[in-house]
Amino acid sequence: MSDIIRNKKIITFLYLGIIAIILLCAFLFSVKGKKEDVAIVLNGNEYYKLSLNNDYVDEGFSIKINNKEIDLENVDYKIKENVNKEVIGQYEVDYEINYDDKIYKAKRYVEVVDDVKPDIIVNQDYVAKYYCKKKDKLNIDYQAEDNYDGIITDKVVVDVKDDHVSLSVKDSAGNESKKEVPIKIINDEDAAIITLNGKELIYLAVGDEYKEEGASLTDGCGKDSNESLNISGTVDTSTPGEYLIKYSYVSASGLETIKNRKVIVYEKHSNTHNVNEERVIYLTFDDGPGMYTEELLDILKKYDVKATFFVTNQFKKYTHLIKREYEEGHAIGVHSLTHKWNIYRSVATYVKDFNDMNQIIYDYTGERVSIFRFPGGSSNTVSKKYSTGVVKAIASKMSKNGYVYFDWNVDSEDAAGANSEKIINNVINGINSRKSSVILMHDIKRSTVSSIETIIKYALDNGYTFKTLMVNSQTCHHSINN
Repeated sequence: MSDIIRNKKIITFLYLGIIAIILLCAFLFSVKGKKEDVAIVLNGNEYYKLSLNNDYVDEGFSIKINNKEIDLENVDYKIKENVNKEVIGQYEVDYEINYDDKIYKAKRYVEVVDDVKPDIIVNQDYVAKYYCKKKDKLNIDYQAEDNYDGIITDKVVVDVKDDHVSLSVKDSAGNESKKEVPIKIINDEDAAIITLNGKELIYLAVGDEYKEEGASLTDGCGKDSNESLNISGTVDTSTPGEYLIKYSYVSASGLETIKNRKVIVYEKHSNTHNVNEERVIYLTFDDGPGMYTEELLDILKKYDVKATFFVTNQFKKYTHLIKREYEEGHAIGVHSLTHKWNIYRSVATYVKDFNDMNQIIYDYTGERVSIFRFPGGSSNTVSKKYSTGVVKAIASKMSKNGYVYFDWNVDSEDAAGANSEKIINNVINGINSRKSSVILMHDIKRSTVSSIETIIKYALDNGYTFKTLMVNSQTCHHSINN
């Protein structure tokens, strides 16, 4: 009887053991076959808007396995992004991780947008309105600049109301600015307009002769007046300083009209003192000539500094200044006839634009030039919208024909809207970090012309040499991206 009981116990243990083994195998099989849930979780938004010219800072990501976040140091991952903060468009940021010999991917979309309104600059506090017998005469001096489109004065819409003038302008991104300028009614009897002969700002070296060019007086309707102007102030060309010549007229009713001319007498600076031939600066100015170019030339003349102008025919009112640039010893190069991006449609369209601009240079100087700068630089990506690989093809063809292009290694960031203080800091920091500096600036920017004297003084005081670019100058090239 005891043997039977013993056998039953053995059978029971065997039976329970088999069941336990089966359950264990089933558990192990389920664990091994269970699929891990791996997810890349983006920090911030999947769709990201970036304001033009602002640096893109990636917000990063985290990795979760079965909803549990793991340390990134334990995972191989890559982040690839091609965001160009200077060009409007949509870009992608790719995230890729390698986990357990499998590749997992995620993507973020970054849209570079122009959300900065253009700036309307009005050079007067009010608009004088004169009533003539047959028509009204209304004069207003204004300019519009945009951080992306540049000078857009021709796009300003002027609407004359009863008591003010309304100015509005939109940039290519649709950002709109508005400004109102009050109208001041002036009776014809008291109206007087003083117009200076020559320039309002004159630079003279010590010892030069000041020639008074005078001014003209008209009434509110533009009719010449026989009345005489009162001219006061003197210029001592033997003593450096700023002098003011005042032109004034007082009407019969006691209304005074004033116009001033500023004369700056300066000591000639030599850029040969403390010269260090290993520390060279090439000042380069793009997009002009424009409304500030003549003032810039006066400052360069004051310090006997030569620069390189990559010129356009954008502002036909000032194109003739190419002649003065050339005659005063500055280097001239081609930038573009119109500075429109569609010149990158093909090699042929670019070459035609180049040749047309070079012909204009020849008309003013008697010489064609062999140096040029690509609109946007050789590294621009805007050209991709018009033709793939076109910049490489242009560079190759132009090089074979004996032309040399120059980019830059110091960006003043004036084209991005930097103010004068920022421009000065960018340039000084840039030239201090290298021996040879090709500085990108634009003579159509008020902030640039306002900062150039400080930059020149700093450079001369610290032993830099100013030179102009020539075909045999050491080239400064970016990596071509198209």
